[in-house]
Formats: sequence, structure tokens, C-alpha cells
Amino acid sequence: MIEDKGHRVTDYFVVAGLTDKSTSLEQDLSETKSSGPKAPITDLAVINRSAGETVPEGFTCIENTYSGQPANLNHGSLKSPELFLCYKRGRGKPPLTDIGVLYEGKERLIQGCEVIKATPYGRCANVNNSSTTSQRIFITLRRAHPVQPQNSLAVTDICVIIASKGETPPHTFCKVEKNLNCGMWGSSVFLCYKKSVSASNSISYKAGLIFRYPEEDYESFPLSESVPLFCLPMGAKIECWAPNTRDPLPVFSTFVLTISSGEKVYGSAIQFYESYSINLLSEKQKIQLGLLTAVEKKVIPNRSVNTNKCICLLSRWPFFESFRKFLMFIYKLSVSGPHPLPIEKHISHFMHNVSFPSPQRPRILVQLSVHDTLILSQPVCTPLPLSGADYGTLLMNLGSENCATLLHFVLLESKILLHSLRPAVLTGVAEAVVAMIFPFQWQCPYIPLCPLSLADVLNAPCPFIVGVDSRYFDLYDPPPDVVCVDLDTNTIYLSDEKRHSNWKNLPKKPCKALIHTLSNLQHQLATVSVRQAPHS
Repeated sequence: MIEDKGHRVTDYFVVAGLTDKSTSLEQDLSETKSSGPKAPITDLAVINRSAGETVPEGFTCIENTYSGQPANLNHGSLKSPELFLCYKRGRGKPPLTDIGVLYEGKERLIQGCEVIKATPYGRCANVNNSSTTSQRIFITLRRAHPVQPQNSLAVTDICVIIASKGETPPHTFCKVEKNLNCGMWGSSVFLCYKKSVSASNSISYKAGLIFRYPEEDYESFPLSESVPLFCLPMGAKIECWAPNTRDPLPVFSTFVLTISSGEKVYGSAIQFYESYSINLLSEKQKIQLGLLTAVEKKVIPNRSVNTNKCICLLSRWPFFESFRKFLMFIYKLSVSGPHPLPIEKHISHFMHNVSFPSPQRPRILVQLSVHDTLILSQPVCTPLPLSGADYGTLLMNLGSENCATLLHFVLLESKILLHSLRPAVLTGVAEAVVAMIFPFQWQCPYIPLCPLSLADVLNAPCPFIVGVDSRYFDLYDPPPDVVCVDLDTNTIYLSDEKRHSNWKNLPKKPCKALIHTLSNLQHQLATVSVRQAPHS
């Protein structure tokens, strides 16, 4: 045990990933709703059933909405043709990244998008049901670049909803806010689509500890065995990449651990990929990864095998941005070189020789190299407890009314599940959600970034605030009594019994003032964001 002596900038440096002792996650996922990752959608087509058109080869037609209504794009119209949307999955061409609707003549086509102007049989693919106007409406799509990073997002599902029948977007789906029907008669028909990480053939394992520094535990804070699980919440993976796959950029994420004393410990992590030797794979693994054909055992050429790894800093202080810069510096050192100083020397210096900010020296400038610096600032002294809260991200992702609705559910001690495909936002938002009930304190389970292997906590009988990667929903359905907050689509999903619970249940006058203030702040943040955005 190492004796504790005053404030430390950081406590531990950890490397997590695939180890010899890593156990497979496949058994844990045996009861999931999905047999495996869906191939992304690569093509769309509109067919005219009234003209006798059939589903093109390799395509799947969306016959019904989620509630069982016919998914006719001209639903409810009397004289308009029956139009249906078809999609095709695959990995042989770049997937779709966005789907949209174009009102011809009223707006310009966004650069990089394609318009579906005709059916596969040559007929017009105008989906507007109005015969009294010349307005034409077409479905548009945007395709990914032929050479794309491994962890890029793609459209993985699409559906049709009829809003006039009370249908709403399914969980994790994004709604295209343009009605396909502009006529006086007919239903309000909308397209919805879901985006997820474009999955490749992979095998998942529980992440293990590869390296730690220091090797001994601190007396007040022993290193938990679960830390690697939080570093790689979706598991340590062996992945098979296609020839046109680019190495993805490192992904930054944060998490919070609660130690035995009740004190919070903040984790800052960067996940990246390294090549993995094919010689270490068994024949069964090679078949699972698509490196060998299942029957003839023939080698499939031009495939690369890679595994994800993570470097992480653990600290009692939420210096997230400073830690991100340091971890990126270490990562860049690891993929370049040689260097005059070993990487371990940089880590040791940062952990032991960098002073903690104090009232006498509130800002510490750390010179990492000739070109790399970072600043550690003394935590601001406020009545609010110290946390890693990011109120701006919470407001910009949910808006004023949904923030007030979320406050309502926190005060009621509900089961709250935050989720996003962007791991970097989850902890900051969860910390803000917990902090916004000050002076009250959240005393129930709290896991801002929950590993997939620990997701059984969602079945707990008590209230909780938990954050997960949105890919969780590709594998599981959440319990019906959980309030699901989608940070990517600005949507709060509720069970039928909670359908009418929202910010309007809060005291009327103070809630109105709160929403007005939040709306003004959101507008100011949006203005600043536009000014800071790089000009194209």
C-alpha cells in the first residue's frame, strides 16, 4: 500500500484491453433480442404497387408501420397510387449515412445527397399525394465515402410512421420532420431512421487489465478490478475489417466510480485500435470473423484483424479536458517514434511531479513537449459540490422543455436511463442531471457510463441514473418502467402509464420562469457555437 500524501492530480494510469484471461461476452449476450449486428442499409427504392411493381431483387419492402398500419407512403389518399419504400442491406458498397425528404422547388438539395426521382421500373417516385398542386416531394439519401473509418455511423434501420394515427418514432429512431403528403386528404406520413456504428464481424470479450501504474494501491483508494470494464464498456473486441476500412480516430470517454468512502473517482479514457496477429486465432474464431469460409475453410483475402485498447487516467478531480490532452499526447507518442524519453517517463512525471493547483498557484501550465501544453486550473469554489457536470451539453442536447421534464423525473426518483452513441457526452450530462436537484442529493445507484456486462442493473427494483451506449438497444429491450433519455435524438421515451408525465406537472409559475431562462441560455449557447464553428 502507498501512503496518501496531500492532493494528487491523478491516482492511476491504466491500460485495458484483450488479455489471456479475458472471457467471452458471447455467452452473456446469448439471451439478447438480436442474433448479431445488422448489415447497414446501402440502397433505397420506391415502388408503385398500383402499377403492378414488385420488390426489386435483394430489397426488403416496408409493408407495415410499427402499429400494424399499411406503410403506404400515400396512406389515406383515395386516388393516389400506393407507394412503398424498400431498402437493401449489405457490406459490398458504402452504406447510407442520412435519409431526407426534398420539397422540389422550395429548397435546395444538400450537397452530397442523391434524389430518388424514379422507381426501379422508370416511373416517377414523387411521394406527394396531392393532385391539386404541382409540388413534388422526393426521398433523398446520403452515402458514406468509399473509404471510411471503422467506427463511423451508418443507417441501420428505417421505418414509416403515420402521425395522424397517433404513431411516434420508435425508440432510438430519428424522425425526418417533413410530411410526405401535402394534399388536403390523406394521412400525415413521416420517415424515421436509426443510425448506429457500422458493425463488422467481431468477437467480444470482457476487457482485462494489461498495465497499471503505480503497481501498488493507495491506502484510501485501491484500484478496482472493474476499471477495465468501464474503460471499454462495449467489451474488448477482435474485429475483421474490409480492405476499404480506414483506422478510426481515437475516441475519448469519461466515467465515474464511487469508492467505499462514498467519494467519486473520475475516469478519463481514450480508446483506439491496434493490429492483431491472425496466428493467435483459432479456426473457429477465423470462421466467426469471416476470415475463412464456413464449409470449405478457404481463406478470404484482403482482410485485416484488429483489436481495441484503452489508456485511462483515474483521478478524484474532473480535469477531463486536461486529461484528454495528456492521453492524446501519450497515444501519439505510442504510434510514432523513436523518442529520447520512454513513454513511462512522461507518465511518471505527470503523475508525481506536476503540482496540484492551489490558491497561491491556481493555474498550472504543464509543458508536455515543445508543441504540446495543457493547463490545470484550481476547481472553482461554489456552493455546488464538485462534479464533472456539463450543463451546456445537457441543454444543447435536450432543450429547455426536456430538461425540465428530466428534472421532474429525477425529483420523483424514477429509473432514468441516459444513452448516446457519443460516449464523451454521457458522464457530463449525467453529472449535470444529478447536480441540478441541489441542495438534494441523489442517494440511489448512479453509473454515468455503464459497461454492457453490468447492464443487469437496469432490472434493479430501486431508482437509478444510468448511462449506456445506444448500441445496448441493438441487443436488449429496456424494462418497461425505465425512462429512456436519447441524447442523440432529443427524445424522452416513456411507458404508457407515464405518457402524460412531463414538465407541466411541476409548479406552474416557477417552471415557466425556468423554461424561459433555459430557452434564453440555449439560444446564447447556440449563437456562441455558430461563431466558434470553423468556416467552410
